This record gives sequence, C-alpha cells and structure tokens, in this order.
Amino acid sequence: MVRTVLLPLWNSFAFFTTYAIADGVTVEDLRSAPEVADRPEMDRWIVSTLQSLVAAVNDEMEGYRLHAVVPPILGFIDDLTNWYIRRNRRRFWSQRSDSTEADKIAAFATLYEVLVTFSSVAAPVIPFVTEELYQQLVVAVDDQASDSVHLLDYPAVDHRAIDRDLERAMDGVRTVVNLGRGLRKEHQIRVRQPLRSLTIITRDAALQEAVASHRDLISDELNVKEVVVTSDEGDLLHLSVKPDYKILGPRIGGEVKDVAAALTGLSDDDIAGLLDGGVLTILGHSIGDGDVVVERTPRPGVVVASSGPVAVALDSQLDDTLLVEGVARELISRIQRIRRDEALDVSDRIDLTWDSDDERVEAAFELHARLIADEVLAVSITRSSGEHEIEVNDAGVTLGVQRAAQSS
Repeated sequence: MVRTVLLPLWNSFAFFTTYAIADGVTVEDLRSAPEVADRPEMDRWIVSTLQSLVAAVNDEMEGYRLHAVVPPILGFIDDLTNWYIRRNRRRFWSQRSDSTEADKIAAFATLYEVLVTFSSVAAPVIPFVTEELYQQLVVAVDDQASDSVHLLDYPAVDHRAIDRDLERAMDGVRTVVNLGRGLRKEHQIRVRQPLRSLTIITRDAALQEAVASHRDLISDELNVKEVVVTSDEGDLLHLSVKPDYKILGPRIGGEVKDVAAALTGLSDDDIAGLLDGGVLTILGHSIGDGDVVVERTPRPGVVVASSGPVAVALDSQLDDTLLVEGVARELISRIQRIRRDEALDVSDRIDLTWDSDDERVEAAFELHARLIADEVLAVSITRSSGEHEIEVNDAGVTLGVQRAAQSS
C-alpha cells in the first residue's frame, strides 16, 4: 500500500511543489490558466479521467457498493503518476519564457486542480495523506477554505469535462505502449536503446486512428525511430490457427480433430479473411473468428506481442547508429544520477566534463552533444578527466559535474 499507492501520490505532490517553487509559480498564475477545453490533449485526458472516476465513485457509493470504490481510486494514481506526470515532465522542466509560459501554466494548473480534486475523492479511503495534501495545497493559500478536506461536500461530477472518445483512444495507446515495454523486458532490450521501428497491427478502425494520431507519443515512449500502423501482418508474422476446443468441441463433437487438421492448411489470406469477420466452411461446418485461436510466429529479426485486437512488432536489429545513440541515453541517465548525488537543484545548470577511450562513447558526445546538454542542463561539455568513474555498456568513462557559475 505504501509503495504502490501512498508514496506515488505523495511524490506527485512533491513533484508539483518542487517545480512550482523553482519556477516561481503563484496562485495567480494558476488562476490565469486557460479553460480545460483549451488546454493540450494530455491535460484534457487526465481531467476527463478524473471526472469519470468521480462519476463512478458516486455511483458506487449511492448504491452502497463501498467495496467497489477502492480499486478505481487506487487505479487513478497510476494514471496520474505513470502516464500524465511522466509524459509531461518536460513541460514542467522547461524554463519560463514567452514561448513556453501558456503551456507551462496549463500543466501546473492541471496538476494542481487534479491533486486538489483527487484529495477530496480519495479522502474516505486515504484520510491522512489526502488531509495533508489539502492543507498544503488549499488551506495554506486560501484563508476562506474549509478547515479540513473531511468537512467538504463530496465532489460532484462535471460531465462537460468528460471525453469518452479521448479516454478510449488513450487506453488504446497505453495498451500499445505496455505491449512494447513488455517486449523490451522479455527480450532484454534496454529501454534507453533506440530501435528502428515499431509496427502496430490491428483491424480495429478506431484503434488504428487512435495510434496513428499519437505516433510521436508512442515513438518517444518506446524509444523507436518509426511507428507504422497496418492491418497486414504478413510481412512480419506467420499466422496459424487452431480450434478453440471449448467452443467447437461441444458443437461438432468428434469431428473437431478433422477440422483442426484442415485448419493447418489455411493460407495467410484465409486467416486474414477470418480475422476480418469472414466465415469459412470446413468439412461442412461454418467456422468464424470466434471459433479459432490465432497464433502469431514472428519472422526473423522481429519480436511480437499481442492483446485482444492489437499486436505490436519491434524490429530488434541494431546498427552502429542506434548503438551510439543508446550510449548517449545511458550517459544522460548516469549524469542525472550524479546530479542527484551532488544534491544539485532541479533548475541548476552544470559544466560537464568527460573522458573515455571507447569509440562509441566518443561518438555519443560528438553526435549527440545537444541532446545530452538539453537533458542534463549542461551549459558546457568539455573533454577532460572527471572525478566520477563509471561504466556504460562495458566502456569506462570519467565524468565531472560542477554547478555552472550562472546557477550560483
């Protein structure tokens, strides 16, 4: 409970306060944010998801199904921390300027409003943490606020903020991302190692549209260069089918073995027709997609996972260009760790030094210096020995991290 619920919720609050203080965000700034309908899609999504939660919890409570209240409340914490905040970190990290101000304030206002509303929604389930959130987020800045979150009326749903189509689309995108992450883990491909492509295979038109309109998000989340959406599995997978014995067995009895043998001879086109809703007549029996189990065997160099109407295929073959970028991203992670160990503030700029005799490390700093500098807030990158000795992909590297003069 502490690790999976309380700590992530508290970390969300700490994330908000840390960056709001660093950026000098005020209550007046939050009040100046655009209406939710005019904010970016991710803001609208988390607000819609929260209001759907409010509707569901109110419905369960009014029906005295109190046992059904807890799972969706706890599930929302995952939506907030593992999707909304993680996908929007750069909006909070960016420096305040005329070009970023509106987007940054929209992000801060959205997170603030969600945390405040959620503290009321979850108060009956998580009474002490939500009270502390309410005290620090509301009472501390509003003299007219109620003394306690537990003295407030329970939140009423704002139906205008709910966008079911957006929620369904984001559910589809997250399914694809989870499948891709699972493939990386299963095949021991590091998350920071870029891959050439991800192919999303589905015949569901709505899902095709959802993932096609979020290509950049999926590409960034799974660290792939290209995202392809198709309904044709033939180039990546070999398809085969076998009977769903639980369904066909009772229906056709002993003939199911003969049908199984006949199914092994189906072509990819025959199977594709089944998946598109077609019906085949085999030994006098009508066989549809609900009567069979489809097995997908990846072609060489491809790894595949599927869930329901969607399958994803990762091109796992690596070349030097991808390997060098993977080294650059590993370096970023290690430098960020050094920043934390040195207790640097999240907004501190640094002077970075490095040295290594490994060719890929040298290429990473040469080709991806701008990426590294942007991610670790480096104002200078110089080749020189540093005090931190590390290994990146079995290569020795020394790094030096010093607070830049302009951050003092």
